[in-house]
Amino acid sequence: MESIMYEEEGSFGIIRLNRPEVLNALNYTIITELIELLDQLEENPEPRVLIITGTERSFSAGADLKSIYEMQQAGKSDATGVLLDQVATLFNKIETYTKPVIAAIDGIAYGGGCELALACDIRIATHNARIGLSEVKLGVLPAGGGTQRLPRLIGLSRAKYMLLCGEPLDNKVLQDWGLIYDVVSSNELIQKAKEISEPFLNGAPLSQKAIKNAALASTNTDITTGIEIERHWSSFLHQTADAKEGIAAFNQKRKPVYKGQ
Repeated sequence: MESIMYEEEGSFGIIRLNRPEVLNALNYTIITELIELLDQLEENPEPRVLIITGTERSFSAGADLKSIYEMQQAGKSDATGVLLDQVATLFNKIETYTKPVIAAIDGIAYGGGCELALACDIRIATHNARIGLSEVKLGVLPAGGGTQRLPRLIGLSRAKYMLLCGEPLDNKVLQDWGLIYDVVSSNELIQKAKEISEPFLNGAPLSQKAIKNAALASTNTDITTGIEIERHWSSFLHQTADAKEGIAAFNQKRKPVYKGQ
């Protein structure tokens, strides 16, 4: 992998965007590598939690506009469309991923970089983080799900303010709005991401997958349909070995041993 780095620390998998020379801007290569890595890790028992972060001064500055411009100059009129198709595949995969995904943001998270964080389950940021959707200043709009995920996370009025102003907002404001879970120093960032997600390691993997899917359904269905989806997942889980193990462990007053089955 030339554009990302990956390492495992216990039950945590740390994915680090690694194009510091362009502030980790998202191009076709880095997006493809992220999709391939997520595919490889999805069915493995470990890691249990993924943490996505950046390098040096940036989480991600968004789409690699230079590479798009160069492709357009070379006559590839569909350059933006090809990139956006890959972006949609990646962000949808992160949002529906079978494992919890944490965005650990330091430095710039503009445009597509902010949208990448929005697709994650939880976001934490440093005091140095600069988070915003700046597309309006370029004559375009956030096309990686920003106009859809942001209102669902912080409410329509607040989302429209962020989208229309195109400027990064104070991180404590974003924390108050619920976009960021916590704000920490740069040297605490990865450790804090682990601490926040440490309780997830006690849960059953299949339960976490089901909970993520059912909770996501609440953002785009009516409550009757949502409850039907919830019941579907509940019926599925009660047939799994993990559910039987969880109930047995409760009655036997011991810690359950889940196998994701």
